[in-house]
Amino acid sequence: MAAETPNAENVARALKQVAEDGDKFLNNDSAARKRLVACARELVLAAETPVESLLWNIWALPTRTVAARIAVDLKIFETAVGNDGCPKSNEDLAAVTGASPILVKRVVRACVSMGMLVEQGPNLYVPNSMTKLLATKEYAAGIIFCFDITQPSFAQLPAYLRSTDFQNPENASDGPFQYANNCPSAFTWLIQHPDVFEAFHGYVHALRQHRPSWTDMYPVQSRLVEGLKPDGDSSVLVDIGGGTGQILQDFRNDVPQYTGRLILQEIPEVIAVATEKGVGADGRIELQVYDFFTPQPIKGARAYFMRSVLHDWPDEKCREILAQVKDAMVPGYSKILISDCVVSDQQAAWQHVSLDFYMMAQVSSRERTEGEWRALIESCGLVVAGIYNKGDGNEGLIEVVQSV
Repeated sequence: MAAETPNAENVARALKQVAEDGDKFLNNDSAARKRLVACARELVLAAETPVESLLWNIWALPTRTVAARIAVDLKIFETAVGNDGCPKSNEDLAAVTGASPILVKRVVRACVSMGMLVEQGPNLYVPNSMTKLLATKEYAAGIIFCFDITQPSFAQLPAYLRSTDFQNPENASDGPFQYANNCPSAFTWLIQHPDVFEAFHGYVHALRQHRPSWTDMYPVQSRLVEGLKPDGDSSVLVDIGGGTGQILQDFRNDVPQYTGRLILQEIPEVIAVATEKGVGADGRIELQVYDFFTPQPIKGARAYFMRSVLHDWPDEKCREILAQVKDAMVPGYSKILISDCVVSDQQAAWQHVSLDFYMMAQVSSRERTEGEWRALIESCGLVVAGIYNKGDGNEGLIEVVQSV
């Protein structure tokens, strides 16, 4: 079959939009940059033939993912930026790990095609801004985590779905991850692989610096600070499943007028990491071992915060988690603050769509639309008091209260 010629009108329309947003960006319209990126992607799709688009998706994208992961192991990015980024050959890049220069050449070619490295001449490479980013441990950690824990599940996801007659995965203990990895859960797997576990925490922390904070979109002063009771558990903002405490550390710095107690609740393995990092050493943040499927020990807190917790669990398990918090709340005072993606019902952001597949493959869960969030929360006898967002593809903030 002959290649289909791209539609000239679609290409012209995309070119016009790129030019318009490009001019706005060059004239210091910061909001135009993201529109420019989106329009540039639309232009590529309009200019490509369907076969070209198909080959890009089935040839280029999978090989790029694995090449980037190998490049991290080969320390290619770190080596490239060394010695002030002077040009380096395949042999130079291979010497650090003793790898085959032929293998390094093949991996580096893929990195060049991804814009992760610049080919200055035959067998000669120099770093660019992406190289410098990936030479930083926290950003390379994103490649390690996303590849090591997801690729086996993604590879087996079609077979798993065929085995279930294509039912939506909703069993947290018997889903795609268990099918692919012969392991009880992704959380268990991470504990068994401390290097990836460490990469996960580094990557999540680094990513948060480039996304809006929940305090940027939620009216903290009027909804939390004002009316705060000063004593005991009623003054607490508790971060349930809060990792190594970065959110509470940021909150402490960003909202110094919040004078209540700050408590981080996590499983023992994560609390141990937080302790090693010095979280809570000054006494401002309290560390508490807690399983969120058990009764909440902090009664009547000002707020129970959960970031990227409920998206890890199917609805049935989310109800169990929320029930424990609900039982501890004081009506009219306590709030649940859920920091998670709120997926659009139409033209969903690519970040949300991608994360939705991650959740399906790893934890038999999903990213939820506003309607799905409301249905879940209301099924627990709770009420959505407000939903706050800032920008496309980011996490939103859902404020939940007890029904009157």
